[in-house]
Amino acid sequence: MRKLVGVVLAILLVALIVLTVMRFLDTSVRWAVLMASFSSYAAPGLVLLLLAFLLAMRGAPRRRWLALGAVVAGLGLAVQAIVLVPLFVGGAAERRSDLTVMTSNLQFGRGETTPVVRVVAAEDVDVLVLTEVSPASLARLQDAGLAEVLPHRRGAPARTAAGTMVFSRYPLTTLRPLTLGNGGIDVRVAAPDPFRLLAVHASYPLEQVQPWLTDLETVRDRAAVAVEEGPTLLVGDFNATHDHTPLRAVLDVGVRDAAEEAGSGWQPTWPTKRYGQDWVPPMLTIDRVLASKEFDAVHTHTVEIPRTDHLALVAKLRPDPL
Repeated sequence: MRKLVGVVLAILLVALIVLTVMRFLDTSVRWAVLMASFSSYAAPGLVLLLLAFLLAMRGAPRRRWLALGAVVAGLGLAVQAIVLVPLFVGGAAERRSDLTVMTSNLQFGRGETTPVVRVVAAEDVDVLVLTEVSPASLARLQDAGLAEVLPHRRGAPARTAAGTMVFSRYPLTTLRPLTLGNGGIDVRVAAPDPFRLLAVHASYPLEQVQPWLTDLETVRDRAAVAVEEGPTLLVGDFNATHDHTPLRAVLDVGVRDAAEEAGSGWQPTWPTKRYGQDWVPPMLTIDRVLASKEFDAVHTHTVEIPRTDHLALVAKLRPDPL
């Protein structure tokens, strides 16, 4: 019985370490990319496994391999902690914010639009990025009064996933085309502190990985230029988590995840109960607000929008004059 327990612990340890390592692989292999999406979920497993090894060592005549297992589990947990702890530390919830940004995926226009407008008004949203806007959902947004609170807009609806649009309290100027598989927009926002906004909806890697990689490379290259020129926000559905190397390459050009900078904690946005069974909770953080150094993130939180498979994300920011 003790030998069987040891074999099970060893198998679980290998599986969790492999899942942790997946975060650092830069690959176009579909199954590896999908596994990397869940790399952070190895953390609670490693905690339990470390405790199991420590308990198994009590009274065991041969403890060497158990101690080795505990060390390996501890090292894996340390790597996970380095990744996850920044999500829960720092932040400035007590500070005022001067700019509120929201993003929501409407799932081919099926998402209810009145709640979107209600959240925009309640949160005093200045800039709204919507993905998967259909012609019918745009009409419903207008009927619900979106233009009254956010009169300026760029982008166009679509009957596919490519309906990416920006709505703003401030005038918008289109700069250059941002060609992404599911739609992108590159605009200048004439806020009191003007900034550049890249509205992002990357391809999803569930079927083909290469278009997803190409989209994130496009976002990275455009963001690098924008950040060099001044204040920049990247907002939308990236279809990527922090455990994906291509997203971290985007961050490396000089933008920070607002949720992490604000210390807002674990905020998965997909999938909601709408996507599958009622018991399926949101598991992956793929909707994001990324900000250049000219912004301080004060707070972020998610909001449920009925009849769509994504939670909306609201970010409170404060322009930081340098």
